[in-house]
This record gives sequence, structure tokens and C-alpha cells, in this order.
Amino acid sequence: MSFPVQPFSEGRAAWVDDLDRVAQRNRWGLALVAVGWVHLAGFGTCEWLHAIGDRHRWHFVALWAVEFVTVLAVLRGIAGRGWIRSTPLAGIIGRVWGTVLILSFNLASLNVMSGLEHEWFKPVLCTVAAFGFMMMAYLVSAWFFAAAVQMYFTGLIMVNYLAYAYLIHGVSWWAALMVIGGSMELRRRRAMRQARPILIRITLPSVSFPGRRLTFRAERSS
Repeated sequence: MSFPVQPFSEGRAAWVDDLDRVAQRNRWGLALVAVGWVHLAGFGTCEWLHAIGDRHRWHFVALWAVEFVTVLAVLRGIAGRGWIRSTPLAGIIGRVWGTVLILSFNLASLNVMSGLEHEWFKPVLCTVAAFGFMMMAYLVSAWFFAAAVQMYFTGLIMVNYLAYAYLIHGVSWWAALMVIGGSMELRRRRAMRQARPILIRITLPSVSFPGRRLTFRAERSS
């Protein structure tokens, strides 16, 4: 006995519509803008440590941990405590970027454990980020392919200017999140303006009855 199978595109469209509704209601765009600034500050600090010759690995690990906790706090403070459970697609997106984060830490750990002085893991972070944005394109919108292409070229730039890799990575992510989050916030504000009720003032002419008194009687029903 066979059962009709619903096409993935139909179920995906419903999930994306629900995601868009929740994202506008809970100010996800503003949250992404704030995350962009947090990431820029974190990787800008990493670039500063690298520039002054600080090679203590635990300093960078501590910075990444602080950034991770700060990002979670920003998302919880702006988008709400249960943002990852607010819509089915949010949970999938959270798992995708959680996987990206785990792979990024794995790359950095392999670079350190290999004993090589060359920090080859930095440009590869952009390859992992491109994977995350491509998954977003498959799940949410094809526009996320643009961010994946951006990360591809960011990795190429980092290879040629490895001394400034942290800064290049931070600026590229900041630009991507500004565009994505900013466009979401603009759509939310536009939708709020369109949904705002229009007040119409109506002035009724006064009518006078000379020499007459109008009497109103109220009766109580038992």
C-alpha cells in the first residue's frame, strides 16, 4: 500500500513562511546585526594579539569562548529565550551553524596539534562558512548563495594576506551579517508601517432644535 508523498518544496515553503513571520515578530534581523558587531570585535581583538606577537593559544581560545557566550546572550536578549524552538526551521538552522562551529574548532585544533607554525586553518574557516551559507540557500533562500560566494573569495584574500587573516575574516562576516540582518530589519519595519491603523477624523455638523427638549428614559429589565 503506497501513500502520497508531499513534495519537499511544498513543505519547505510553509516552513520558510513561518520562519519569516517569527523572524519579523522577534526582531531576528536586529539580533544578526548585533552579532555582526560582536564577531568583528572578537576577531579584531584576535588580529591585535597576533600583530603584537602574542602566540599564547589559550588567549585566542578564551576570546573565542567569550565571543560564543556573548553571541548566545545577544540572541537570547533580542530574539527571545526560546528563539531556536520558536519555529521548526529555526532548530534546523541552529544545528547547521552548530556543525559549522564544531568543524571550525576542529580545524584550529588540528592545526595546533600538527605542530606546524603555518596557520593554514584560517582560510579554511571560510570554506566551512561557505558550507553553512549554502545550506541556508537550500533551506531558506537562494540569495544565501551570494554569501557563500563572498566567503569563497574571502578565503582567497586571506591566503594572500595571512598576516591580516583574523581582520579580513571578521570584516567579511560583519559585512555579510549587516546585509542579511539589515535587510530583515528593514522588511520588519516596512511591514509594521503597513499594518499600522490609519486614523480618520470625522466631524459631524451640530443640529439644534429650538424650543424643544429631548428626554431620554432608561428602563431596567428584570
